[in-house]
Amino acid sequence: MSVITPIMQLEAASWIENQIVELPDRAKYRAYSAVRSLKWANDIYKADMPIPACFCALHATEEAVAAFISCAKVRGYADAKCINITDHAEKATVSLLAQKVSNILQPYKIALALDPNQDVLVSRHIVDGKVYYNEASATLFHFLDDKGDMSPDFYEELVETFGNVDELISAVRLGQKARNEIFYATSTGYPTGFDTPEELLIRECQLSLGLIWGAVDINRNGDQLIPFFSQALQTAKILVGKLKKR
Repeated sequence: MSVITPIMQLEAASWIENQIVELPDRAKYRAYSAVRSLKWANDIYKADMPIPACFCALHATEEAVAAFISCAKVRGYADAKCINITDHAEKATVSLLAQKVSNILQPYKIALALDPNQDVLVSRHIVDGKVYYNEASATLFHFLDDKGDMSPDFYEELVETFGNVDELISAVRLGQKARNEIFYATSTGYPTGFDTPEELLIRECQLSLGLIWGAVDINRNGDQLIPFFSQALQTAKILVGKLKKR
């Protein structure tokens, strides 16, 4: 059994997939494409072909990024308009940002579950030992500056996770090239795949579902902008600007 199967069979994952139909068209079809690519990755991996499985999983994340950004554009997030969803480097920027945000939030021990009576996702998170339960939404989180005011972005916090800007840029470039580098040969050899492809498949599946959920969350909040996503998109905009100068 592929490592993707247990994730996609979770009630929360099924709920996310079922909400795709409500997204604006420009986000909806990209989200469906992401889920389809995850299912392809799942089937291909079970056929003992980990390299093309990883390729499909990475493609799923790219499509999920496109769905998230497209939904943000429709719903009026100004900085989303600065992200080109046909540019691999810019999509890799958003993918990396989503992954790092997940790491930053880990200390809060966030967990999701479906409330079948209300047909909503419920989240649990812990702050200073106190447990909180709410309807799952990015409205629950945002970054504050040193004065306790809401920050416009969290670019500096992102840089800190890498140590410096150069390492951050290198990570984005690596993500930009990853899908092709695992598939295409060069003049000196051909790729043999990952030592542990399961780790990539799990990560990309979780990232894809998280990004699709982000699009669903944006859409369900309508014209009310979610501060956390505004901060994330401005951070992405700053990073994209740095990339273009390199």
